[in-house]
Amino acid sequence: MENLLIRFVFDRKKQASETKKALLQIEVRRLNSSKRVFISTGIRLYKNQFSDKNGFTCKNHDSSLLINGKARQIFRQIEAFTLSDKCRSIEDVKNWDKDESAMYSVVEFMKAQLKKINPGWATFAHHSTLIRQIERFGKIRTFADVTYSNIVDFDFFLRENGIKENSTLNKRHSIFRRYIKRAVYMELCRKDPYTEFKMPSKKGKNPTFLEEYEINLILEYVPLNDKLQHVKDLFVFQIFTGLAFVDLMNFSGDYVSELDGMKVIRSARIKTEESYISLFLPEAEKIAEKYGYQLPRLSNQKYNDYLKLLATGAGIRKNITSHQARHTFATYLLNRDIPIETVSKAMGHSNIKMTQHYAKLLGKKVVSDMSRLLKS
Repeated sequence: MENLLIRFVFDRKKQASETKKALLQIEVRRLNSSKRVFISTGIRLYKNQFSDKNGFTCKNHDSSLLINGKARQIFRQIEAFTLSDKCRSIEDVKNWDKDESAMYSVVEFMKAQLKKINPGWATFAHHSTLIRQIERFGKIRTFADVTYSNIVDFDFFLRENGIKENSTLNKRHSIFRRYIKRAVYMELCRKDPYTEFKMPSKKGKNPTFLEEYEINLILEYVPLNDKLQHVKDLFVFQIFTGLAFVDLMNFSGDYVSELDGMKVIRSARIKTEESYISLFLPEAEKIAEKYGYQLPRLSNQKYNDYLKLLATGAGIRKNITSHQARHTFATYLLNRDIPIETVSKAMGHSNIKMTQHYAKLLGKKVVSDMSRLLKS
């Protein structure tokens, strides 16, 4: 229907105060006529939480992003209805589609919830990546779009856009499902489609590591340029410290101290905030001194790209990555009969089960137990 004006109206009865909430409505009025319809948004705010900026903006509220998203979504839904064939008179506006799940933006809800929980750096990165992927996917805009069919398509989208590991896919879906279950609890979403969707397995491939001869190939390799030399030095430093990439990029002389007359690396992992301590092995110390304890900086993606060139140049057929250096450090220590509890502390693992995974890779416990049996 043409000739209709739509606007937000707050506190029509003039009752709002700093302690009393009032209703935010949407007014639909016919041009050059006194006929109008007021539609409730279901949003109630205190006086200091309302602003008429851009028609309506919520302020001074913990969930302002969610409220703004909801209000504008309702506004757009009503506007679309007034322009459709279903709206033949102003009275018809009262019968616009009141499917609540179609009023809430999934992305805005996720952003608001993420801001509310105030997560650590690593959690924030995982959740933000998921939100960007949902935005790129484009089929899940409101909670009305959260269907089994769209979840299946989203899984295919993730696989087609570079996520091949089932463990990573499982993590993406698990995070998304937590948001959906929260939305169902808050009655913003009708149902959880993941009850019917088969989640990718959590179990990923066994982590690979470099064996002794491969470490030596890296050490003996002479890179062709400075950039590749920097990458080699960083990788060797990781092999002999076990630092994850983000901790490697933040390494400084502050990480190093003395204990019982020996140099140690002592800090806490940025990803998990778990503390760790390890002997500052000579191979790593030599590299730190080379750069004045200010290691070269580059992105994780560029680092892994250059590591492929490093592997080729050194004659290693494995596809080495930044995290593989960390695996190598763990197996390097276990191969030298360092107790698994000590390796766990050096790695900054939150529990020993994580470290035991490396021991399984080596079959070390089986060999150790059988050798003791034979000796006896």
